Amino acid sequence: MRQGHLDGQDIDKVLNQKSGLLGISGLSSDMRDILTGIRQGHVRAKLAFDIYVHRLRAAIGGMAAVLGGIDALVFTAGVGENSPEGRAAACSGLEFLGLRLDSKTNARPSLDQEISTADSSVRVLVIRAEEDWAIAKECSKLAQAHQRGQQPRVLPRKSPSDRARERQANRVN
Repeated sequence: MRQGHLDGQDIDKVLNQKSGLLGISGLSSDMRDILTGIRQGHVRAKLAFDIYVHRLRAAIGGMAAVLGGIDALVFTAGVGENSPEGRAAACSGLEFLGLRLDSKTNARPSLDQEISTADSSVRVLVIRAEEDWAIAKECSKLAQAHQRGQQPRVLPRKSPSDRARERQANRVN
């Protein structure tokens, strides 16, 4: 803030719009642009991709450790659905979990498809996210409730401390 003479809004913009893949690569926050940059020999694009994959693998490994293994690994949404390179890199090094990626199927998957090999003990899936459909269904429910003159049922959002108290109470019971 001091060196760049940034105010709160400027800091917010840096952290939420100019960091991550864009900040590291200097190119873009879009993985497609990062992959194009890598193919063109852009060193910072490769660094951004490598950091992204490292963080993703660390998260998968951490979850597998906490859960005592994994039955399935699901790729979805933007990068998960559309980046065979991202999926392959994320799965690389996870063979110790019993995960075996079918490279041919991964290179050309259709959505809602398994991309692991037959001998993989972890199923690897590419699943369509369909956030728009989920939002549309909820909007339809609200509109129908309104037409019937009903108040839509909206559950209050619980604070983290409320959820922790509930978990503790459930453990005791």
